Amino acid sequence: MDLGLAGKRALVTGSSSGIGAGIARMLAAEGCVVVVHGRDRDRAEAVARTIGQAGGAADLAIGDLADPAQAEAVARAAGTVDILVNNAGGAAGTSAMGWTEVPDEGWFETYNGNVLAAARMIRALLPAMKGRGWGRVINIASAAATQPIAFGPDYGAAKAAMINMSVSLAKALGACGVTANTVSPGMVLTPAVERWLEGMRGPMGWEGLDMAEMERRAAAHLTPIPVGRIGRVEDIGHAVCMLASPASGYMTGANIRVDGGQVQSIN
Repeated sequence: MDLGLAGKRALVTGSSSGIGAGIARMLAAEGCVVVVHGRDRDRAEAVARTIGQAGGAADLAIGDLADPAQAEAVARAAGTVDILVNNAGGAAGTSAMGWTEVPDEGWFETYNGNVLAAARMIRALLPAMKGRGWGRVINIASAAATQPIAFGPDYGAAKAAMINMSVSLAKALGACGVTANTVSPGMVLTPAVERWLEGMRGPMGWEGLDMAEMERRAAAHLTPIPVGRIGRVEDIGHAVCMLASPASGYMTGANIRVDGGQVQSIN
């Protein structure tokens, strides 16, 4: 299916690794010129090279979106974009930190690195989208936004704010031709999740098991996922490409869960 993305320009924040890199590669495969963003130039360049080797086109924008001045420089480097994917984020501490372990500074850093980072990019890039009468803003949240867990409270709260922000933006945009939506991934088999699984070998008695079997057991018992597997970056990329396409023009303010059924709420 031709999604009609050929020639569109897309900025994917936090695309030097993990889910963001997967999204960037898939948008490029659909014909977008992708701006790969990260704080580490070498890692961002490596993703851009893989896109070029696959026949796609990629530019670079380097900077820390938690810093307003650097965020402004990233927006300038990105130029005029049709599609903004706000994927940059993460927790200030470790995802296992509990309520009494996250200090005030951690709450602020996590909110700043997720919500304010996205808001800075939206403020900078939205006017040109509105001026052209077409654009897509896609915020990447998390299953933890709608199914809170007992640890990492700063991260879950920040991702919940991302969903709220998408709905607010959708209402503010109205009929200008620009839409705002959220994609909420469940557990995805990134290098960080692979390291987590490796760390569970001892505690879970999984010595001698290969990664595929550990994944199956994690999806069955640790973080129950009805489809029986952990997600892949491509699963998230498919949803983003659909929302980025002209075919999604009647979708705005939506939160699209891509979690294999992991989240047990209605939405």
